[in-house]
Amino acid sequence: MAICVAVIVIVSVSDAQRPLGVVAAWAATAGVLTIEVLAKSALPVGTHPGYAAWHCGAIQMLLVTVALRGRKVIAWFGIGVFAVVDFVASLAQQLTLNAALAMVVTPLLWMGMATALSFILRRCARQTTAFTEQEQSSAKTLATQNARDLAQNEWMRDLSRAARPMLERIAEGAIGPAEQEVCVLLEAELRDQIRGRSLASSAVLHAARAARARGVRVDILDDRATDLPEELLSEATAQLLGALNRAEDGAVKCRALPEGADVAVTILAFSEDADEEALFMEIRHESKDVVSHQL
Repeated sequence: MAICVAVIVIVSVSDAQRPLGVVAAWAATAGVLTIEVLAKSALPVGTHPGYAAWHCGAIQMLLVTVALRGRKVIAWFGIGVFAVVDFVASLAQQLTLNAALAMVVTPLLWMGMATALSFILRRCARQTTAFTEQEQSSAKTLATQNARDLAQNEWMRDLSRAARPMLERIAEGAIGPAEQEVCVLLEAELRDQIRGRSLASSAVLHAARAARARGVRVDILDDRATDLPEELLSEATAQLLGALNRAEDGAVKCRALPEGADVAVTILAFSEDADEEALFMEIRHESKDVVSHQL
């Protein structure tokens, strides 16, 4: 009985949410087999032991616990050795065949039920995990759709505020050369927002508009499927603003390369003056350094 208490402690003290350790499972199996040998050797000869066969119930519950704790193979090994030892010893103690079988059938049935229950619990756990993942996926899809709708509505409101007054002037036929230039700059700014995506911050849009007003050709392209990391985006924005503010003519071209490329962002700036050298900058993923080349 002292060994039984020790085995109870072994199979119960560890985290119930995790499988029982292999060493603990084998220790429990060795303990219950020791109980079997010690108890069986003290039972009377020629008569059914009755309540003296308490060890059979104790052993079956301990090995059922081992099985439910995720060590079914070890538990079945233990119950198998127990059944053989108990059956042979019962016959050696001159019990009838039916009495010998009665000593081992119930523990075997309990182990079978524990194994079936273990499979059911594991299937339920898999289904619960699948349902949880499906629910999270549905929630993510719904949130993405809501965010897309919100962004689209916000974009439409911004577009209406920016373009509606000029469109009304065009419809009324009351537009002159100055307004035409404003329309060209507005169209380019809207194109930057669409094609430039994460690169088209408000500061960049303002600097690009001012550069175009000075005659600079500006192209801002974001060819990535995902947003740039925050550090890379901050560095790219700072370099692009510097190039736009310095440009008096010529062109400034900035591009965020597709995900997976070694270079995150490239910036090309050149002047119409043949004596001035063109500047080509690369912002890389790993080092987050800016590599500049004079062309």
